[in-house]
Amino acid sequence: LKLRGVADEPVLSPHSSVQGNLLAMKRSFVAICGFAAAACHASASPVERVVHLLKDLQTKLEMDEKVEQKVYDKYACWCEKTTERKAAAITAAQEEIRAYGQTILSLKGKVATLSAEIEALVVGIEDNKDAQAKATSIREQENAAYVAQTAETKQAIAALEQAITVLVKGTSAAKEGGATLLQAKTQASTAVRAVIDLVPTLRSDRASVLAEFLQGGSHEAYAPQSFTVQGILADMYDTFAADVETATRQEASANTKFESYIAVKTVELKAMEAEKAKKEGEKAEAEVRLADTQEMYDDTAAQKEADVAFFDETKVACQTKHEEWTLRSSLREEEI
Repeated sequence: LKLRGVADEPVLSPHSSVQGNLLAMKRSFVAICGFAAAACHASASPVERVVHLLKDLQTKLEMDEKVEQKVYDKYACWCEKTTERKAAAITAAQEEIRAYGQTILSLKGKVATLSAEIEALVVGIEDNKDAQAKATSIREQENAAYVAQTAETKQAIAALEQAITVLVKGTSAAKEGGATLLQAKTQASTAVRAVIDLVPTLRSDRASVLAEFLQGGSHEAYAPQSFTVQGILADMYDTFAADVETATRQEASANTKFESYIAVKTVELKAMEAEKAKKEGEKAEAEVRLADTQEMYDDTAAQKEADVAFFDETKVACQTKHEEWTLRSSLREEEI
């Protein structure tokens, strides 16, 4: 807004001093009397000449009065229109300032609300990411435990399978006896010891049977012991195979739940990030509007102050001019 000041208004007409006007009239009257005196010496009818000169002076004073009246009327009209215009401008500025003030309060409230909502979304986004990271860490640990456990169990299963195969062959070799039986017993002991090394948590009854088998015995006792050990190992094989199957099923179920959980969290995260971006855009727009409105508020307030000052100055000047003109008119009437 352009500040309007006195420089934009028409220049006031110069004021005549009342005392100066009186002095001028006195001088004119003296001059007329001088002319009249000269006429008395120059002609036979001095009274007629004086009367004629006074009438001329009266005519001139009346013409001057009309000219000055027009000037004053023009100035009075300017005063009236200018004060009306300034009063209207001040009233309009007050309304604009009130409207701008309400808009500023509304925008400040909107910015504050959006800031709080964005802050809440930031916290929610961080919590979501932390939850996903925590769930991922737990799932990785569970998977690592599953892999390690199944790897050990599968090794034990392979050792059990190998021992059972060796024992079955050794039982057949026991019928032949001699070196074949000795070789079979040696291979069987090696296979059973491998099982014991891979399965340190054997039940005590089973551990005793396997330890007795490893101590060896007569050729006649080998076959019965072998059958007993084969039964123990077969039972362990079935148990371990079932354990691996159960662990694999549980791992698949846990992984499915994990993937579903991550999928839900990912959707929630994207929604919060989109909402956050939207509110940040709304906040930025509101801040721009707030800055523009604040600038218009300040400019309007400054213009209003300038208009009020100009209005007051003009009102005083016009009132002073009116008083001078009233006095001037009274003196002129007396002079005429």
